[in-house]
Amino acid sequence: MSKFDNNNIGNYLLKVNGTIIFHLQNVLDKRQMTKYKLSKITNIRYDTICNYCNGNVTLINVEYLKIFCSVLNCKIEDILEFRA
Repeated sequence: MSKFDNNNIGNYLLKVNGTIIFHLQNVLDKRQMTKYKLSKITNIRYDTICNYCNGNVTLINVEYLKIFCSVLNCKIEDILEFRA
């Protein structure tokens, strides 16, 4: 459960139904690249990359997304999807 669930941050946040789906593992598979190799190329911790691959991310780091897109030669929509 995220600290953002059930509007625990305050009464001023809008409650939105939906979820963010991460497709980083799919992109890695298409590029025949391992999480370990992506970690070594980008200097992003292996555990962090695993979290993005498994969807265990609470706060999205925009810099990481830019790095992923650059290294994997893909678009942001290849990595993230919003489902209502």
